[in-house]
Amino acid sequence: MNFMPPVKSKRWFFWFGAFGLVLWLLLSLYRFAFLGQSMDTLILLRFGLFAFVVSGILNGFGWLGARLVWLFTTAGITIGIVLMYVYTSRDLSGWEDLAGFLTFVVFMAGGFVVGLLVEGINLIIRRQRRNP
Repeated sequence: MNFMPPVKSKRWFFWFGAFGLVLWLLLSLYRFAFLGQSMDTLILLRFGLFAFVVSGILNGFGWLGARLVWLFTTAGITIGIVLMYVYTSRDLSGWEDLAGFLTFVVFMAGGFVVGLLVEGINLIIRRQRRNP
């Protein structure tokens, strides 16, 4: 995990912006390019708000030192985005947008929960080693 900024580094603020912009772009492309919906400014702003809230929470955990939470949640988001795009290419009789987005949310939340569990187990093991 040497590619990640150190704990409480100012580089996490750059990562916050970059992560939020990339997530916003991917969600917007999904809605307006792959689903073929007409451009709607309100939905575009909602995607932006969602992307930057997720990015803020995720990079906030990274800034505080919970780097495993950041790693597992990012992996969950990546898997969720890929599956969301895959579901769009299937013929699901009009439900592909909902199925894809719910899949994305499930993998994102699952990655967050797994990251919290792994970070908690890691914390317990470190405390046990310090206090035998």
